[in-house]
Amino acid sequence: MSFLEGPWDAFLVHPLMGLALVFYGLVRDFGLAIILVTILIRLIVYPLYRTQIRSQRAMQELGPAMNQLKAKYGKDRQRFAEEQMKLYKEHGVNPAAGCLPLLLQLPLLFALYAALVQLGCGLGHSIGATCLTSLTHDEALQLLPSIIPNPIPEGGTLDTSAHWIPWLTGLHERDPFYILPVLAGVAQLIASVMAMPAKPVQTDDPNQRMFQSMAYTFPIMTVFLGASFPAGLTLYWIATTLFQIVQQYFVSGWGQLPKYLPFLRGIPTPADKAMKKETEEIVREGRADLERTERSDENGDDEGENGEPAATGRGQGRRRGRRRGKR
Repeated sequence: MSFLEGPWDAFLVHPLMGLALVFYGLVRDFGLAIILVTILIRLIVYPLYRTQIRSQRAMQELGPAMNQLKAKYGKDRQRFAEEQMKLYKEHGVNPAAGCLPLLLQLPLLFALYAALVQLGCGLGHSIGATCLTSLTHDEALQLLPSIIPNPIPEGGTLDTSAHWIPWLTGLHERDPFYILPVLAGVAQLIASVMAMPAKPVQTDDPNQRMFQSMAYTFPIMTVFLGASFPAGLTLYWIATTLFQIVQQYFVSGWGQLPKYLPFLRGIPTPADKAMKKETEEIVREGRADLERTERSDENGDDEGENGEPAATGRGQGRRRGRRRGKR
C-alpha cells in the first residue's frame, strides 16, 4: 500500500500538520493548537453531526411503532423491510445518517495520528520507528505557504509539549499515567448517555439494542485505545467529545444524563421544547400510519373475498356478494 502514502500525506496528513503549525504560531502551546484544530474540524462538519444526533434520536423514538410492525410482519421479512423503510421515509429518518460522521471521523483520526508522529519525530517519520528529534525549521517550511511565518526558529525544533499538562514531555508520546485516556472515557460516557432519549423506549429492534449497549461499552474501548495512542490524539478525542456534549445540549438536551445526575432535571435546555414537540409528532404519526395500514389490509381482505370493495361494512359486502351469486 506504499503507493497510497503520497496522496494520503498530501491530502490529509500534511494539511493537518500545517494547520497545527499555524495555530501553534498563534498560541505557542502545542496542546492548545490541537484543541483549536479540533474546534475547526468540528465546525466544518457540524451540519453532519447535527443530522446524526437528530437521526439517532428519531430512530429511537420510533421504537414503539417499529415493535408494532415487527409484531404484525415479523414472519414476513420482505414485507417488514418494506414497511420499515416506508416508516423511515414518511418521518424523514435516514438510518445511514448516523453512520456518516463516524465514517468521516475514522480517516481524520488515522491522519491525525500520522501527523502527530511526524510533528514529534520529523517529516516522513514512519509509525513505530525510533523517534530522534521533532519537526525542524526546514521541514516546517515544506508544510507552510510562503505567506505564513514559520513558528519554529531557525535551527530549532518543534516543542510538542502542552505546558498545562506537566506530566507529559510531548504530545507525540503516550500518557504514562493514563490520565487523559480515563478523561476521554468519562467524556465519551457522558456524550453517549446524552445521546439516548430521556424516556427509554422499549424496542426489539436489534440495531437499537446494539446502539444502547454501545453507549456503555464504547467509553471502555476509548480508554484502552487512548492508552495505546499518542497523548495528542487522546487530547483531540477529549476536545471533540466535549464539543459534541455542548452540541447535544443545544440540539437534543440532557438525554438520560439526569438519571445519573438528578440535579440536571431542574436545568432546562434549549432543545427541550423542540424535542418534546418532535417526539409527540413522531409517535402520533407513527400510530396513525399503522392504523391506516391495518384498515387498508382489512379492506384488501374484503376485496379478495368478494371481488369488489366493501361499500358499507364487511358483513354487508359478504351478503351482497352471496345475493349476486344466487342471481
